[in-house]
Amino acid sequence: MKTNLILFVIMLIQINVFSQNINKDIRQGVKLYEDSSYVEAEQKFRNALQKDQDSFVSSFNLADAIYKQENYEKSESLFRALTEKAETKEEKSMSYHNFGNSLFKQEKIKESVEAYKNALRNNPSDIDSKFNLSLAQKLLKKQEENKEDKKEDDKKEEEKEEEEEEKKEEEESESDESQENKEPQDQQKPETPQDPNEMTEEEAQQMLDALEQQEKELQEDLQKKKRKAVNLKIEKDW
Repeated sequence: MKTNLILFVIMLIQINVFSQNINKDIRQGVKLYEDSSYVEAEQKFRNALQKDQDSFVSSFNLADAIYKQENYEKSESLFRALTEKAETKEEKSMSYHNFGNSLFKQEKIKESVEAYKNALRNNPSDIDSKFNLSLAQKLLKKQEENKEDKKEDDKKEEEKEEEEEEKKEEEESESDESQENKEPQDQQKPETPQDPNEMTEEEAQQMLDALEQQEKELQEDLQKKKRKAVNLKIEKDW
């Protein structure tokens, strides 16, 4: 992804007048940056900031050196602050551009689109911001399409799972019904042969009735004997 950092730094160094020490730190930092020695460049820009904490150039270059070390979360924070600190439209455009780059690298595509738009609002002729905006918009559109496709695929998969579950339940239900139809036959107990010595209920009742009849007849016989005994005269012994 394109960046305007070094050109911006060189332009500011040519326009602004700094003290000799600060110029030395910035120049050395830019040289290290161009040599891809980003850690050493970061330190030089920090040295420059210690001498002038309000230096936009040092802050901007520090943020970019950190960006080049792929610490995108930190560079995002620094460039966000620079979009507010910038005083000119050009400074704002450059800050928003690299702010967008930091977001893009973290796959915050939607936010990066807005950052590039803000860069172009402050500098409509910035080719790099136009290029990055176009790239981010295409990627965002692709992500949204993939999201819709995934949503549709998930819906189809869910419907498929529901159909399979319903089919499984129907098969289980049919299997249960078939099993229930078989159970009455399977569960019928075989008749147990009657023990020859075992008395049936009917025979037991008949025997009980016979005993009761015998008891009745016995009682009647006793009553008759009692009545005869009462009618006998007792002989007195004179």
